[in-house]
Amino acid sequence: MTKNRTLKLSQIVLSVGCALTCMQAGAAGKTYTLDADFDLGTAVNVNHNAPNSNQLQLNTVTSTFPVLWVANAGEDTVSKIDTLNNKEIARYRTWFGPAGQPGYYAHLGAPWTGPAPSRTAVDKDGNAYVLNRHFEGRPAMLMKILTQGGIDRNGNSVIDTSSDTDNNGIIGAGEILSLADSNGNGVLDPAELTDERVAWAVTVGPANGLGRSLCIGTDGNLWVGLYNAQTYYKVSSVNGAILAGPVSTAPTAGQPSAGSWTPYGCLIDANGTLWSASLTGVLGKITNTQSNVGPWTVASFGSSYQNYGIALGNGMVYLGAIGNAVSYVQFNPATNTFSLPAQGPGYYSTGIGVDGAGDIITGPYGSGGLTKYHANGTIAWTAPTQLASETRGVIPDQDNNLWQVSRTGNRIMKYRGSDGAPLGMVQVGDNPYTYSDASGSTVLGQTTPSGNWAVIYDGGAAGAKWGTVSWHELVPTGGSLTVKVRSADLQANLPLQPWTPVSNNVAFNGTGRFIQVQADLGANAQNQSPVLYDLTIAGISTAVCDVDGDGDIDQNDLALISKGRGQTPTANDPRDANRDGKIDPLDVKVCIPKCTRANCAIQ
Repeated sequence: MTKNRTLKLSQIVLSVGCALTCMQAGAAGKTYTLDADFDLGTAVNVNHNAPNSNQLQLNTVTSTFPVLWVANAGEDTVSKIDTLNNKEIARYRTWFGPAGQPGYYAHLGAPWTGPAPSRTAVDKDGNAYVLNRHFEGRPAMLMKILTQGGIDRNGNSVIDTSSDTDNNGIIGAGEILSLADSNGNGVLDPAELTDERVAWAVTVGPANGLGRSLCIGTDGNLWVGLYNAQTYYKVSSVNGAILAGPVSTAPTAGQPSAGSWTPYGCLIDANGTLWSASLTGVLGKITNTQSNVGPWTVASFGSSYQNYGIALGNGMVYLGAIGNAVSYVQFNPATNTFSLPAQGPGYYSTGIGVDGAGDIITGPYGSGGLTKYHANGTIAWTAPTQLASETRGVIPDQDNNLWQVSRTGNRIMKYRGSDGAPLGMVQVGDNPYTYSDASGSTVLGQTTPSGNWAVIYDGGAAGAKWGTVSWHELVPTGGSLTVKVRSADLQANLPLQPWTPVSNNVAFNGTGRFIQVQADLGANAQNQSPVLYDLTIAGISTAVCDVDGDGDIDQNDLALISKGRGQTPTANDPRDANRDGKIDPLDVKVCIPKCTRANCAIQ
């Protein structure tokens, strides 16, 4: 049920009063509408900040997931970092090798040989993707790692996965699952995936393609760029299937052209346009990435500045400038022109990031340390390094603090976003090499401006049957607000269950003591946010008295029961609350304690 979009929040009176205590014992149901209610769940890039309290909307300053994914090129692993508590919480193998040891080619300390994972990407659900470059002549390999849940391949009702089992913030060899080439064919087969959070692993393109570019599109699928092959492939995020490609980087006839380019990192904007660094002075462009069949228009733009990392924000494309001491390069897609807005002393840079407020962050790649620039190029602050070392990525986290990847120090360094104050370091694997969208901040802020709110509710008894989820919303034209659910008798088993999309106040089949509900909010092209005013979870038992079927029980329902006095109820008639085959005053008495608002008030 959608409220009149002209209403303001101050005109909408939502009184939950008795909330759960007004429900019949054992009858599952709750309304979330006040700030305190929404705080019972978890939010990603959404808020209920004043003056827009007691409702949810997207952040104006983009936030992201409290997790960072850093590929360790020297040992063929990827680290999962808890950015709230500043520690590594898991490490996953991306190629054959024993737990916590050098990979198949035993190239410890050499991030440019063997599989050598580098680029990572995070989708709008928080799942991670890591790309093995494969310098030894094999095809590039792409792997998906689920952020929660998993695939119980061995049927033991447990998700066997790498984790920090002793919770000391240090991943030991015994806490990483091995990955063995059990049949000796030199190919990572599905049956060899022992870590049950690894959803799939697939090869992309020809041998010696050299995977050096990875980004997520507006449709949630992935684009993989091959440096040597000078091509891109589109890959399904669901199962790893190749959806399109090879798409050549040779510009389309009639388009701006600085020649073909070698993919070296990419990002996709809200229009579905892919922007690609190249490790030369060329910036690449591919349009219509949301299509699996094309046509794709390809263009390239040349400058005299060798580029490396890439970031999006403020309607601009930003490039780390490794070959020139200019700090960073800005490209304006509206005019197809390059500029050098950074003020102050210049330096050679690799990684570059844009935080949720649109500030640009980069730093000297040879020594570390960061400088934050405002969109006009003025300096907000400069911070000295915490560890003198060669660095790669600069990545914003959920609080818009910054993480810099120290390749030679085997660390990631954290800096406070507001002033650059050092916030410590976290040890990761050998030769961390990530400088892509490793936290999902670009996806949530630029590619598909979005966020979500999720809550788990305890129905009080095993086998609880769920009836409806209803909510009030305001969705701007072109925006979206969708809701999905999953349920289980054990809360720990919720991540193992598939999500089921539900419609507003439409019955669905769900059973289990615990139900998890997630509302996904998506902005429109004008970056206008939808608003979620309230959300009500109702069990089957609550629906007994819900005569008008609006997801709540109030005076309207009591009046309809009274009006039907003396009538013969139909099967499962919500008016026959005591199930005695009659509609009479006793049914009203049964329903009064089930009212979902104080005094059975009408919303």
